Amino acid sequence: MPRPDKVLDISVVNLDLARTLIGLARSAIKHFLSGSMRMFDIPKDVRERFPEVDYYASVFVTLEKISIREGVRGRELRGCIGFVEPIYPLGVATIESAISSAFNDPRFPPLRSRELSEIVITLTILNGMIDVKSLDEIIIGRDGLYIERVYYRRLFTGILLPEVPVEYCWDIETFANMTCRKAGLEDNCWKEPRTKLYRIPGRTFKEVEPEGEVIEVDLTKEYKEHCKTYNASQE
Repeated sequence: MPRPDKVLDISVVNLDLARTLIGLARSAIKHFLSGSMRMFDIPKDVRERFPEVDYYASVFVTLEKISIREGVRGRELRGCIGFVEPIYPLGVATIESAISSAFNDPRFPPLRSRELSEIVITLTILNGMIDVKSLDEIIIGRDGLYIERVYYRRLFTGILLPEVPVEYCWDIETFANMTCRKAGLEDNCWKEPRTKLYRIPGRTFKEVEPEGEVIEVDLTKEYKEHCKTYNASQE
């Protein structure tokens, strides 16, 4: 593991850095699609402008494809892979996550060149994992959840990013139960003493359109505005 002083504090990430990282993610995917045998490197000027790219960070890159069904414009998941722990520097982790999301997510076929113009990229940068003693500690929109449990000598793990419960308007208990399911475990697994439940504060940045403006998403605000049924769980 990296030294604590080399681990990124997500509070220092500004919109310029996030925009640059998403640009790196898209450039890395283009580079791979071109068939180049050379590794995609972080440009020198990026390292000079943003020394944060060399701090270790937990990162996920999500790809969504713009779709139109029955005249309604929407987005469909096209890939999502990343690193739960800060095992790579921020820049490297972003590039590796982008390439894996585009070409190595087992739920989808590899991305094709003609699809890239229809893809929007979301970057989620996470802080360290924090033990959850009570579900009351969890804030939907701020926290992702990670579960792990050893069961019959096998390690079961699952993670859901902060944006997931907002998208589906889950309350906190549903969020915890769905993280159990993501790990291949039963609902309420988080109640078991042998299960470890962690919250992971994060920040989410996304393209509004393919190769378009990059914004930071206020997931807590979105949850309060669009998921009124469950607002009581956050009071």
